[in-house]
Amino acid sequence: MKPSNLILSVMISVSFLACAQPEPRKPVQKRSGSFMENSAQRNKALYAKEEAEILNFIKTQDPLRTYRQSESGFWYALDLIGANTSATAKTGDTVIFSYSVYDLMRNELISAEENGWIEYQVDQSHQELISGVREGIKLTKSQDSMRLLVPSVMAYGYRGIPGVIQPNTPVLIDLKRQN
Repeated sequence: MKPSNLILSVMISVSFLACAQPEPRKPVQKRSGSFMENSAQRNKALYAKEEAEILNFIKTQDPLRTYRQSESGFWYALDLIGANTSATAKTGDTVIFSYSVYDLMRNELISAEENGWIEYQVDQSHQELISGVREGIKLTKSQDSMRLLVPSVMAYGYRGIPGVIQPNTPVLIDLKRQN
């Protein structure tokens, strides 16, 4: 066979192979949505457990305060409710506040001195505040102080703060607003 015929036959063979329809890759294993379903079930169970811990704390360790549950899912008690006539914090307002973080056994985890006074523009800045504090500050007026009982999902979550706050720990927060 001549080299030109060989080259021609190889080119024809390649062109036929190139025209074949690509075959889709099939997954090695079919996976269901069970991971997400299991994760949702774990989170619901964790929230129910933490809710029971928080309600027990309110009943046994802090019965003199009147706590309310927020729409977001944390509990709060305003200490100076009705003491002033200013409006609550609104989106865009700049507020100055400080807060301490405790576990539900009242062990201090982060002091107000460590946090210092924080200047925060409500719902406008991208500061790394936990959502419980961001939502709680909107319920305060100037000079108010409040106590928040925050489930872990609205606090430091499944990571916590290494060496400071354990993962999935509900926290107690004492917050003082200055202005």
